Amino acid sequence: MLSKSITSEHCEVELKDVSRGVHITVENCRNIGTFSIGGLYDENKWERLTYLYPKPWEGTFLSIKVNDIVYTNSIDSRNKIFMDPYIDKKPEIEDDGISLSWKLPEEIFVKQTFELIDRGVRIKTEITNHGNRGVDVGVRLHLDTMLGENDGAPIYIPGDGLKSNEADYHGTDLNFRYWKAYNMVDNPSVISTGILDEQSYPDGVIVAYWKNSMYSSWEYEIDPSRSILGDSAVILYYNSKRIEPGETRTIITSYLNGEPILPVSRGYFGIAEIAPDKPDAIYCPNSLAVLRVDVISRKLGNEGYLNLEIKDEDGNMVYTNKEHTGPIGADSVKSIPFSWKTPRNISPTSFDVLAMLYDMNGKEVDRKKTQIVVDHNRCMALEKVPLEEGGLNWMLIMIPLLLFLFAIFIFIITQRYSQLGNVEIEKEKDGENVKVIVWNKTKREIKNCVIVDRIPEGAEVDVLTAGVERRDTELIWRIGILKSDDKAILEYRIKDVEFLPPALVRWESGEVVSK
Repeated sequence: MLSKSITSEHCEVELKDVSRGVHITVENCRNIGTFSIGGLYDENKWERLTYLYPKPWEGTFLSIKVNDIVYTNSIDSRNKIFMDPYIDKKPEIEDDGISLSWKLPEEIFVKQTFELIDRGVRIKTEITNHGNRGVDVGVRLHLDTMLGENDGAPIYIPGDGLKSNEADYHGTDLNFRYWKAYNMVDNPSVISTGILDEQSYPDGVIVAYWKNSMYSSWEYEIDPSRSILGDSAVILYYNSKRIEPGETRTIITSYLNGEPILPVSRGYFGIAEIAPDKPDAIYCPNSLAVLRVDVISRKLGNEGYLNLEIKDEDGNMVYTNKEHTGPIGADSVKSIPFSWKTPRNISPTSFDVLAMLYDMNGKEVDRKKTQIVVDHNRCMALEKVPLEEGGLNWMLIMIPLLLFLFAIFIFIITQRYSQLGNVEIEKEKDGENVKVIVWNKTKREIKNCVIVDRIPEGAEVDVLTAGVERRDTELIWRIGILKSDDKAILEYRIKDVEFLPPALVRWESGEVVSK
């Protein structure tokens, strides 16, 4: 049964579907587009999957990076431009979803859709370039996890176990297709699952302490010794990519109420997951495949032996190995790695992987299966330049390096020719009159030019320049394009203030602060 409602007095747009077991509420007044999600569990009880459910929450928010400027729909984050003034369409119910959109000053159109699916919500962000020039656009999604009554939900990462401290996954460390959060480690009753979409796989995932990460609009530096158990969060990064005029970039992720990594029916010692080090589990011939088997122990400490078998499509054994798990503490997960060199000459072939866990008496207590693929098509580009056995393929190394150095050389020459001179900013105060003067002394126009001038909290200010907006302790003037040798002057009057902080001007390739 699908329930739809728009409660303007509470600034919420919501969809609830009992048959699918999911409920989402989206903010409609301030911090527009921030949201919260709930799931239906035993005894028809709705439980929190994010903080503040069933109310929308500004701590679960979206960031859009356009060139060097970051926009977010949460007022709490810092070093950003607030997205509310750029709302194009407020949240509306469309079929089985809620959608809204913003139009940013750079002619970037952002549409976000929350679509109800079985047991969860698919979150889709579409960024379209309506301008006449290419721009670099990135996306970040910050989820304030709360499972049931636990605001410090532990996070499970396949291949790396249950995380209780901050962690950062980029590059080769980012090799999983989902993550989970729990209201408790032992016999959890509320579980959520985040699905990383194959077609728009993230460039980074951070497990964070929310009380720190809430202030970040884009970059966040973790502290591996900082616990998340007081207030956990998960941040998904989709790095900046060039979007040409008329093009659209689509980002998708899903958040569900999910199953535990080891159901109670399987006891207190078992296999949580077999996690290949490739997210799609597809390998090149003659390459190293690392398979991590996550073993979980609940309530009591355990240890045993883990056996891994790999068989080809004909059932022939191509790999087998046995490892001692070592002691595994109560309510913890340990990852046991296995390495296998894939066959050299092989057509696309799937392999069955079977992990079996034994206790110290040799009794099998659990088993789990998965499948991996070895496909020479994945690596045809590398095979065109033969690699001598045991040697380095210097051609594959040198060609990209030379191209990179050549690109840097062209960039430096271009910059020196086209950007002789500097962008200057001065801030002058004469009694109550203040001027912020920006002068483009370069040989070309600068784009996406914005003046940001900080003022004391509560100060009485009379702005004389048209188009300037005041946000709390900032005056913001979005100039746009400032041609070569042109000046822009921001003028205002301020009462009973003797000293003022410096002003800042930023544009698409830099920023300068006044003295």
